[in-house]
Amino acid sequence: MSDSWRSRQSIYEDQELPALQCRVYSRIALQDHDCITKGYCLEFAPGNSFDFGFCREQNVVSLLRDVLTVGNTRVLLGSADFLMLPTVPTTHWVKQVRKYNPKKVIMWLANSLELNDEYKDSIPRLKKMGMRFAIRVDAMGDIASNPEILSCIDFLMVDASRYDEFLPIIESLKRQNERLEIIGFKQENHIINFTKDEIKPFKYVLGMVENSLIEYGNTRPKWQHEMLRLQAQLYSSIYDSKDISLYMQNYPYMSKCMKGLLGSSHLTALTLKLENQLNTANLVPENSTLSSADIRDYIAISIVYNTFMLSEKLVCEQKKIPFDESHLNYEVLVQAIHFAMVVHFFASEVCDDLIAPQAFIAGLLRYTHLYLHDTYDRTFSEFPLDAVSSLYNGGGGQLGSIIRLVLDLFEHKVDEALAEASSNGINLAKEDIFNHISHAFTWTDAALRAMGILKATDGYSL
Repeated sequence: MSDSWRSRQSIYEDQELPALQCRVYSRIALQDHDCITKGYCLEFAPGNSFDFGFCREQNVVSLLRDVLTVGNTRVLLGSADFLMLPTVPTTHWVKQVRKYNPKKVIMWLANSLELNDEYKDSIPRLKKMGMRFAIRVDAMGDIASNPEILSCIDFLMVDASRYDEFLPIIESLKRQNERLEIIGFKQENHIINFTKDEIKPFKYVLGMVENSLIEYGNTRPKWQHEMLRLQAQLYSSIYDSKDISLYMQNYPYMSKCMKGLLGSSHLTALTLKLENQLNTANLVPENSTLSSADIRDYIAISIVYNTFMLSEKLVCEQKKIPFDESHLNYEVLVQAIHFAMVVHFFASEVCDDLIAPQAFIAGLLRYTHLYLHDTYDRTFSEFPLDAVSSLYNGGGGQLGSIIRLVLDLFEHKVDEALAEASSNGINLAKEDIFNHISHAFTWTDAALRAMGILKATDGYSL
């Protein structure tokens, strides 16, 4: 009995080894021709490393156990239809199928996959359960020569810059499997990955598609100037609460958003919990309420929401198409809040009490040109945002370093992020990064639900 217990204990301890862990590094939108997010592709950090991308075979147990929990999948799925998971089809997926919904999963099979007996058995079984499969057209490995497994593939992934080069191969594979759809991707990851012209050959593209730009006359609309000025005042902490109240009365979208954020008990509890974790030396009492800095961040979100909605409305008016709130590309707001929260978490650890409260708003401002449906250069040439642009372009002290560091991480420039951290004395621990990313996903989900962008039932079915 004793030896048996030790054996089980040893197995449990082995599963907890860092090399066997799987963490979520990033979540990239899969958008369709209408610029709507239909799914999310997760990038994994296997073995607590910066070797992000695919979840290796030895990390699948952790993926199923630690990542695809009920709470995590609800947060990661949001309002999307499916999650794309880059990994390998081990028997664990078949054995643990009751813990997730295979109909909500597209498994992106690892590049140049060698089909052993385990994989050849698992793929058809998972296919019958409703799972879909994707593979890079230039890294199909044994799949191209195995008709049974090829018939299970639903999507071919192709580098958008090489689509014409691979078109003959794609057409040949479609003759063998007429259900095949094409997903385009690019090697680099930016805020906007595709123009509307670039997405035409594909069912989905990996990354966000550009929104239509506003056709400006000589001057911006008055409300844009007011929103930009308000953001600048919040960033500098020079604002009047009475003025904010007046703006709320004049802008229904701003008021609606603020009421939702303040009225969410879940968001409030989560905000206080995370602040406690970041400030363990100065615990917040149980009966505490949101701080003035928290309220300021909520106001910043309401300004961004108002700017985004009015910009969308103006574009629809100019294009003479109906304005439908249920069919907008909200991915801009999703990514902006998540980015801002990651910046906030890093700044809370590194910056002093004077600078740290600026972090969230500074992170949100990165996406201002997208809220305005304008170009980056035109937007950041505006006077109210001029002081903030240095945070992204080489200045800004500690906060500027943190923003550029997080930006590098989000764009997969790990060496640049490490160099930025080293030159500014920032300890870039992998575990901290993954925790910040995970907590930011959770907080963003709560904020989006409070704003009404995500509904109560979104994400529950996986």
